[in-house]
Amino acid sequence: MDNYEKQVYTGRELFLKYNQDKLIEKYGLKHDEEYLYLKYIETEYRINRRNGAIEYATGEEWTDCREYTVVMTIYDFLCCSGQEILPPLTGQWQPVGRFVTAGSSPSTDPFVEKYARAFSGKVEEVKQACICLGGKQTKRLAGADLTFEMPVLPEFSVLFQFWDGDEEFPPKILLLWDKVSLSYLHFETTYYLQGDLLKAILQIIG
Repeated sequence: MDNYEKQVYTGRELFLKYNQDKLIEKYGLKHDEEYLYLKYIETEYRINRRNGAIEYATGEEWTDCREYTVVMTIYDFLCCSGQEILPPLTGQWQPVGRFVTAGSSPSTDPFVEKYARAFSGKVEEVKQACICLGGKQTKRLAGADLTFEMPVLPEFSVLFQFWDGDEEFPPKILLLWDKVSLSYLHFETTYYLQGDLLKAILQIIG
């Protein structure tokens, strides 16, 4: 078992310390006696209420999820906020680096650039992938070829922008976050979520 898998099991233990009835009420989660249910980037997940394990839906079946970024994002989303009532999202978007708590956080540019290159010349394919993931196309901002509000967690979205490349400028991706996002997720988790979203888009467009 590597360190990432150990963290998955640690996450399960921490999750079980939380009052699940309060989580159900706070996030409006579907639930039954055995599981809590939620959608993450348009995939259905469920959390075992006895052992904290997370599974994802594959057709009629459920498969154990050990993907570190996925499980830690889900746990963090449900357990990050100590507030009884979450602040409503404002619709005011900003780059992740603008959050005060970021400090000297590493740049996401090199990571995002590989996806921008993979999306280059595929504006229509990226558009259809965003729609497939439940995204809602919005008015173009800053001249972007695509601007989509992407629902990634229950009642929580990010803004995805894509500029295709040409002879003068390379392709570019920008993800914007609601100004109160850190009431929902720790800063580090935004990197996990960003990666999972871009990977999901790439998987759809091939």
